[in-house]
Amino acid sequence: MIPVAIHGCRSWLHLAAGPTGRAMVLCPPFGYELICTQLGLRNLAEGLAAAGTTVLRIDYPGTGDSAGDEAPGRLEDWLASITAAADWLRGTLGLEAISLGGLRLGGLLAAASAARSPGRIADLVLLAPVWSGRTYGRELLLGARAAGESSAEPGWLEAAGFRLHDSDIAALRGLDLATLLKAARPRRILLAEPPRPSAGVQPSANAPVTALPFDGYAAFLRHAHLSIPPAPLFESVARWMAEGIAPRRAVAPGLLNDRLPVGPGTEEQTLRFGPARNLAGILCRPAEALPTAVLILNTGANHHIGNGRIAVRLARRLAALGFASLRMDAAGVGESAGGMADERVAALFSEGPTEDALAGLDALEQQGFRRCVAVGVCSGAHHAFQAALRDPRIVGLALANLPAFDRAAGGAPDLDGGPPPGEIAALRKPRMAMRRALAEIDRIVAERLGIEPGLDRAGGWLRRLQSRGTTTLLAYSSRDRALRELRAHFGRGGRHLPQRAPVRTVVLGGTDHAINPQSMQREFIAEIEEELRRHHAQGPATPCLPLPALGLASRAPPAVTISATMA
Repeated sequence: MIPVAIHGCRSWLHLAAGPTGRAMVLCPPFGYELICTQLGLRNLAEGLAAAGTTVLRIDYPGTGDSAGDEAPGRLEDWLASITAAADWLRGTLGLEAISLGGLRLGGLLAAASAARSPGRIADLVLLAPVWSGRTYGRELLLGARAAGESSAEPGWLEAAGFRLHDSDIAALRGLDLATLLKAARPRRILLAEPPRPSAGVQPSANAPVTALPFDGYAAFLRHAHLSIPPAPLFESVARWMAEGIAPRRAVAPGLLNDRLPVGPGTEEQTLRFGPARNLAGILCRPAEALPTAVLILNTGANHHIGNGRIAVRLARRLAALGFASLRMDAAGVGESAGGMADERVAALFSEGPTEDALAGLDALEQQGFRRCVAVGVCSGAHHAFQAALRDPRIVGLALANLPAFDRAAGGAPDLDGGPPPGEIAALRKPRMAMRRALAEIDRIVAERLGIEPGLDRAGGWLRRLQSRGTTTLLAYSSRDRALRELRAHFGRGGRHLPQRAPVRTVVLGGTDHAINPQSMQREFIAEIEEELRRHHAQGPATPCLPLPALGLASRAPPAVTISATMA
C-alpha cells in the first residue's frame, strides 16, 4: 500500500500482484458509514490487488485526510476527484482499463462519474449502492433527527459530526442510479445488495449485470469495533474483476507524491513506524514547528481521522498555531497492519494500543520532537494516560471522557463508562462509597505524610505525573458516566485532584460520549488549544525535516520513513 496525494486528495494505492492493465478507483461512503467500513474497504482493496487489479482508494475533498473542509458545492468536487483519480491511474501508471467501485453513496457517485464519460469506464462495482439521492438525503435528515442532532448553522445538515450543505443535498436529488447506469455504458456491472426490496437494475442498463447477495451487510455497517467485513462477498468481487485479465508489461510508476498541502505553510505526509513498520499515521507539520508535538490516538477502532473528523480538524488547527501532530492508527485499525477483526473489541483496552502509542512517540522523536502532548477520547484517553505513566516524553495530556483511571478497580470497563459486567445494581452505591473512602484516605496519607499507601492507584498515578510536571486536561460530556469515576477518585468535579502541576477539568456543552457533534468538537479543540498556548508554546521552532518523495526503490527503509511498500 502506497500513500499518494492526487488532486488535493489523500489516496491509498494498492498495486496489483502481477502486471496487468486493469485498475479500480474505490469510492467510499459518506460520514459515519465511512468510519464503520474503512478497514473493510482496505481489506477489499488488498484482495483485489492480490487477484490482479490495482486499486486506488480515495478520500473526497473536504473529507477523510484530504485537504479542505465542508463547503457548499462539495458534490461537484467529489465527482471531479473521482475523474482525477481515474486520469491519474491512466497517466501516471499507464493503466488502460479503469473501473469504478463504491459502497453506499460511493456507488452512486461512481455511477455519476461514469455517466459523465459514457463508455470510458470498463466496469462498475456497486456495493449496496444508494439508488436515489433524494431518498438518501431524507435518510440523513431522519437519522440526524432520531439522534437528536442539529446543526447550529443554517443551511447545513449534520449527522454524527459530518455535515452536508443544503446545496449538495439539492444536487443529490438529481442523481438516480438507474438513469446514471443507462448513461454510463460500462462494459460490465456487478451489483451486490442486501436482502431487501430494491428497485434493481433495469434491463436497459446497456451492460450485462451480475447480481450478488450482500450477505453480512448488517454486520459490516455497524460501529468500527464491531464491524465484520463480508469476506466471501469481497472474494467474489475480486474473482469477478479478475475475469479476462491479460498479462501485460509492467509500467514503472517512478516517484509518487505523498505530500499534501493542507494550509498555508503546512503539509501532511504519511509515516510508517513501529518495530515491524506495521503502524501508520499522518504527520501534519508547519514549515517551522514548536518543539512540542501532539500525538492523537484512535477512539475505539475508528481510524485516525477521528469521530466526525475531529482529529483532522484538531491537527490542522494546531498546525496553524505552530504545533506539529501525528494522528496514528493502532495495530489492526485504519491503515495499520496487524490484528484480527474478531479481536478488536477485546483489544480496545488491552496493552497493545498503549505500546503502539509509545511507538508513535518514537516516530515523533525521529522527526525532531522530544516532547509531546497526547490526546484521546474514551479508549484513546485510556491509552494516552497509560502511555504517559510509562514515558516522560509525554509532557501533557488532553483526555476526553476517560472511562476509568484504573480499570482494574472495576470502575468502567464498558465503552461508555458503565458498570462492570455482572455487577449487582443494589451494591453499586456501597462499592462506589468504599472506593471514594479509600481514595480519600490514600490522598490524605500521601499529601500529609509523604507516603504512598497504594489504596487508590489512580491517585498515586496522578501524583506521579504531577511530580513530573505533566499538565492534564480532563474533559467530560455533560452527565457522562465517566464523571462518576472522577468523583470516585477525586471528589465531585475533581476538587481533590493533585495540584503540583496544572490540571483542570471541563464539562462540555453536550451529552455525546464520542464527541460527535461539531459544536462539542469545537469546544474540545478550543480547550486543547488553550492548554498548548498556556503551557507548551515555549522554545525555538523546529525546522521541517526534508521528506523524500515516494518511489518503489528496493533498498531497505529506515525504522521510521515515508511508506513506499506493500502492507
